[in-house]
Amino acid sequence: MRHLFTQFYLLVFGCFLVAALLMGGIYQFTEERTGNRYLEGLVQDFLDRLTQELATVPQPQWPAKVDDFSQRLHLALHTAPLDTQPLAREDIAFLQAGNIVIVEDDATFRQRIPNSNMVLIIGPVPYLSFRHEQHWLVLGFIVLLGLSLAIPILLWMRPHWRDMQQLEAAAKRLGNGELNARAALDNSSSLATLGHTFDQMAQRLQELISGRKQLTDAIAHELRTPLVRLRYRLALLEPAPSQADSAALEHDIEALEFLIEEMLTYSRLNQPELPLQLSDMELGQWARERLADWQAQGAAHRVTLSCPMAPIYWRGDVRLLARAMDNLVGNAVRHGHSEVQIRLTQDTPQWICLSVQDDGPGVATKEAQRIFEPFVRLDESRDRRTGGIGLGLAIVRSIAQLHGGEISLQPSNQGALFCLKLPVHLDTNGYQSSTDPQHPAA
Repeated sequence: MRHLFTQFYLLVFGCFLVAALLMGGIYQFTEERTGNRYLEGLVQDFLDRLTQELATVPQPQWPAKVDDFSQRLHLALHTAPLDTQPLAREDIAFLQAGNIVIVEDDATFRQRIPNSNMVLIIGPVPYLSFRHEQHWLVLGFIVLLGLSLAIPILLWMRPHWRDMQQLEAAAKRLGNGELNARAALDNSSSLATLGHTFDQMAQRLQELISGRKQLTDAIAHELRTPLVRLRYRLALLEPAPSQADSAALEHDIEALEFLIEEMLTYSRLNQPELPLQLSDMELGQWARERLADWQAQGAAHRVTLSCPMAPIYWRGDVRLLARAMDNLVGNAVRHGHSEVQIRLTQDTPQWICLSVQDDGPGVATKEAQRIFEPFVRLDESRDRRTGGIGLGLAIVRSIAQLHGGEISLQPSNQGALFCLKLPVHLDTNGYQSSTDPQHPAA
């Protein structure tokens, strides 16, 4: 809003300033020409008589004559050599021709005494001094003009400024997940219509998200009942299906149960009021303890872990961190060929990175952001042999955002490399150098 006020003020002030300078320039040009001609006409006869009189008497008598005229006219008069005058070459030539030169810098008139190399100087003349001081008056007028414009503009924009800030704050809160955020502008506000429209949009958005979550939860919960009945009836079938058919049916039921559980998990993670169970932990030791579980996820794959020798402390929800890493490792096992690499690094004191890399076909750059959307499966992952329902990476992103972090797909020469970037909270005081040697564990 400050930027908007500055732009508006500079635009208005610039227009007024151009108009004032244009009118002032025209007036000053006209006034100077008129004043100069008037002064030249007024002084011309006097200077001609005085210089002619000085030219008729010997030069030693000039000081007395000059002092006499100075006392009678109440003006300062003196003589000086022509070659010592601080004038431009054109002005010197103008003097030599017998003309009067007005010097505004010291508010004086100059004319050469005929048949001599001396100049008669009158001044400083009060009128010329005043006209020289007018430049400061013009500058003061411009400053006064700026203030006279700034104050009313500020008074006019202040209520708009306040309402815009209130609307901006509500929009930021809404963007941060506070779905109950409202602008609540007064009806007398000039932005009342915009504020009411924003509140209606926020209310509609809250209802849509709440309805979507309720629908997801209801569907997930309601699907459990027929699955239980299906499993029960499958056990009571007479005659019993073959072992292969029974295993296939059991596999499909488990896939449906897994889908329901993932939908419920994703729905819970996207609730703004979800509480985190925070605790302090040392990530290196935690990762080494979890390595056996990650290896069990990919029995046919080699899962390796690399982390610093020095401890890296972190504060967060350990349960959600384990879920995020399980999803990343499971994704790497499904799409990798034979090896999964897990690395724990701390490049800066404020951030840590848990990266998971596979040796599979990788992900196209254009799909780098889309793969984190729910139920998105790329062409390579649509093969039913890989499993997966497209919620694993979406759950990882939700967990990262709940901790103030992010999940991203990093450039890699082979396979897909995911980096789970999380902030190290200040109350842990567990910052370590990122130059510590890496300790591989298999």
